[in-house]
Amino acid sequence: MIAIWLFTVAAVIAGFGILFAYKRLMRGLSYRIKRNEFHFKGLQKDQISFFIQIALIEAIPIFLIILGFTFMGGASISLPGRIIPLLIILAVIVTCFLQVQKAKRDVMEIATNLNGQELSYVRSLSFIGYMTVLGIPVLAIAGIFLV
Repeated sequence: MIAIWLFTVAAVIAGFGILFAYKRLMRGLSYRIKRNEFHFKGLQKDQISFFIQIALIEAIPIFLIILGFTFMGGASISLPGRIIPLLIILAVIVTCFLQVQKAKRDVMEIATNLNGQELSYVRSLSFIGYMTVLGIPVLAIAGIFLV
C-alpha cells in the first residue's frame, strides 16, 4: 500500500514543481516579447535554465518512484484501494495540462508581432511543457497498476 502513495506523492511533486518552472519560463518569454527582446541566444539561456530546474525538481520524485518499486512486492491491492491515488494523480494531470495550455495561450496572445519561425518556437516550448509536466504522473499511474 505504501508503494501506491509513494507514486502519488511523486506525481504531485513532479507535476506541480515542473509546472511552476514551466510557467516561470513562459513568463520570461512573454516579458522578452513585450520588450521586443526576442532573440534565440536569450531564449537558449532561459531554456537551459528550465531544463536544469527540471532536473533538480525531478530528483525527489524519481527517488520516490524507485522506492515505490522496491516496496511493491507485498500483498495485492484491490481496485478500490487504488481509486483515491488514481483520482489524485488524474487531478494533477488535468490541472497541469490546463495550466500549460493557459500559459501557451497567454504568450500567443501577446506574440502577434513574431514571425512564423518564432511562433513555432513558442509552440514547441508548449509541447516540451506538456511532456515534462506529464511524464512522472503518467509513470506513477503505470506504477499503481503494476502494484
